[in-house]
Amino acid sequence: MDTLVPLQIAVVEDSPELLVDLVEFLNLRGFDAQGFDSGEAFFMLWPSTPFQLLLLDVALPGISGLGIAQRVRAMMENPPEIVMLTALDASRDHVLGLQAGADVYLSKRSPLEVIEATCHAVRRRLGTGAASRPTPDDAPIWRLHAREWLVRAPNGRTLQLTHPEVIMLSVLFEHPGQAVTREDLLQRLGKQDTLSNLRNLDNTASRLRRKVLAACDTELPLRPSYGRGYTFSGCCGLAIS
Repeated sequence: MDTLVPLQIAVVEDSPELLVDLVEFLNLRGFDAQGFDSGEAFFMLWPSTPFQLLLLDVALPGISGLGIAQRVRAMMENPPEIVMLTALDASRDHVLGLQAGADVYLSKRSPLEVIEATCHAVRRRLGTGAASRPTPDDAPIWRLHAREWLVRAPNGRTLQLTHPEVIMLSVLFEHPGQAVTREDLLQRLGKQDTLSNLRNLDNTASRLRRKVLAACDTELPLRPSYGRGYTFSGCCGLAIS
């Protein structure tokens, strides 16, 4: 297993859900990510913490992502790489971001795997080794026993599932770390894309997380994926038998 030091990433994002998703996902992918909900919180640790890559939301409360980028560029001769992650898609906003010092400009609607690929590209430019992704042999893993309608947590505890829960986890386990839309999940469940069914799907996900926490004494890494659907961000596998 690769034991090189992982790339240190600061994620500055004021949406709590997206911040948790990004930090958890990047850490699971072998990076060393730390989250901040404002520029002020970030500057309490930087530059004493040597982040090599900054993922910045543009529209932050207080100092904006553009302001962070400009200050960082002004303070250091060799500043960290900067990726702007924002909902602003206009060409003028892209220009302002690049002028402020961003190396890459990504939409918040970008899939998590695109953000991961961007971070790997930065790592290659820096020549910095990152720890390899955990594998089932050397990391805790969630196992879904679909035939038995059962999920096994990394700590060995199990939970009996309902049929909709089995289907939902089966689909998510087929695409670990990737967002699966609510519409795709409903299709696999044999349900129409209606407001009522979408609400039932969200209720199923919330109820499943509560049941796993109660039965297995650990949180199920099933997360709403910002503006897309659901993502299973843990190390997982489908049991053969």
